[in-house]
Amino acid sequence: MLNGVLSDRSLTRLRWIASAVFVGLFAYYVARSVHWPMVWDTPIMHYVNFLMSRGLRPYSDITDMNLPGCYLTERWGMAVFGGGDLAWRVYEFFLMAVLTVSGMVIGGSRRWFAGIYAATFFILMHCAEGPILATERDELMMVLLIAATALLFLSIRHRIPLLMLAFGLLSGLAMSLKPSALLLDVALLALAFAVLRRSGEPAGRYLLWGLAGNIAVGALMLEFLIQHQALQAFLFICLKIVPSYGHLNGRSPVYMVRHLMPLPLVLPIVFGALAAALGTRRMGWQRWALFFATAMGALSYFAQGKGYLYHRYMFIMAILLWAGWEIAEAMHREDTRSRLAGVAGVAAMFLVVVPYYGRIIHRSPTVGQDAGELPFALQKDLTQLGGDSLQQQVQCMDLINGCIGALYRMRLVQNTGTTGDLLLFSPTDSPAVEYYRNWFLDRDRKHPANVVVVGNEWFQHGTVSFDKVDAWPLYAAYLRSTYVQVVERHFGDDSAPAYRIYLRKGSAVLAQEEIHPLH
Repeated sequence: MLNGVLSDRSLTRLRWIASAVFVGLFAYYVARSVHWPMVWDTPIMHYVNFLMSRGLRPYSDITDMNLPGCYLTERWGMAVFGGGDLAWRVYEFFLMAVLTVSGMVIGGSRRWFAGIYAATFFILMHCAEGPILATERDELMMVLLIAATALLFLSIRHRIPLLMLAFGLLSGLAMSLKPSALLLDVALLALAFAVLRRSGEPAGRYLLWGLAGNIAVGALMLEFLIQHQALQAFLFICLKIVPSYGHLNGRSPVYMVRHLMPLPLVLPIVFGALAAALGTRRMGWQRWALFFATAMGALSYFAQGKGYLYHRYMFIMAILLWAGWEIAEAMHREDTRSRLAGVAGVAAMFLVVVPYYGRIIHRSPTVGQDAGELPFALQKDLTQLGGDSLQQQVQCMDLINGCIGALYRMRLVQNTGTTGDLLLFSPTDSPAVEYYRNWFLDRDRKHPANVVVVGNEWFQHGTVSFDKVDAWPLYAAYLRSTYVQVVERHFGDDSAPAYRIYLRKGSAVLAQEEIHPLH
């Protein structure tokens, strides 16, 4: 009986049934998330590209501190898929499809199920997290690195050096998003060199093609900075501002360790480890590559020190691919114990993990809804105050709650190029805080905004409160003496996003609002 259940034919059928279930789960993920609006960081990345299209220069006219690759990849995504909410959902669906196929390629013809196994977990977990983490830069970096790893595997397996160029391009793009990707790029190039040399294959061509891809992306980033006359400003950001940000809101080591893994990830790891322990084969370079990817994901997570959920994406996906690899391999062995371990790992995924995340998704149909409501409400208010006539008259004193998102949807150029008040309302002084405050005041004095939108998110205080304005006494006094508060809107309880709108005394916008007040 047991031999029949664990026969090659039965296990092949199990893999295909699980794959069919995955297709259904992917469709479920699409149906549950297709309506999600762009919130948090995505509208800001869109808006930076919009401002650049209007002639503003990154890092000098625009204060966002992300690497050039963030803007270029966002621009390419907008060019291919569009800049709207639905288009960006299609873009993420595409990323998840690339992730799945890349995982299957990494598994190869014998262990292709590893890609299905890992993608099942990641996509459901990601869907359960809601729209606030959709298409984050760490998600894109992770997809690029997994796809790059798949190309490296193909290059070495089939002895095609030219594929290493594609590896270098994708890993280079990942590095242009966050420099932590350099760790995996170097590790995989070194691994490829060692493997090829050991097999007697000339390794130089592979290495040169990979480095050529890296260099090409580096040249593209340099060209971007030169084109926008932003090289000097970019270096200032890297040397002065980014280190200051890196020390903000850091989490304790205990917090970081506790939040590295979602609880259901324990099951794939346990069954993957069991399947590996029952095997007799040596590690092999492909397993080492997955371990390098896992280590890079963990190091990136701890180096950033914030403990954000999306900072752990690379670690989670890499360790899932390893677990899926071991489970798929176990089902191909001849001994009963290995096959049982493989079947148990599949059962744990589809009978425990899938229902776990399914319940979360089903019980939280409005997850992230508060964050999505704010920009649309603000858009309605700004439309009533003048709509397109407010070009270069609106100033957002907000971080990611949605003010920038409203301006992007309305295609309004802001009064200044600031994309967040992260350092403006710092409770502690620093050179970076002083620099950005002076930067803002210099521009606002020359051209004061008629409309100021103040959000309640107080990043450095770790809470929400309009009292954040008092952390910058000079601006607080200026706001009270020069502007009139006309509305305050909340989107949930006391911990939810909210905003206030202030209009400048003596402005035509205030005169119009007094005739037709906001309600």
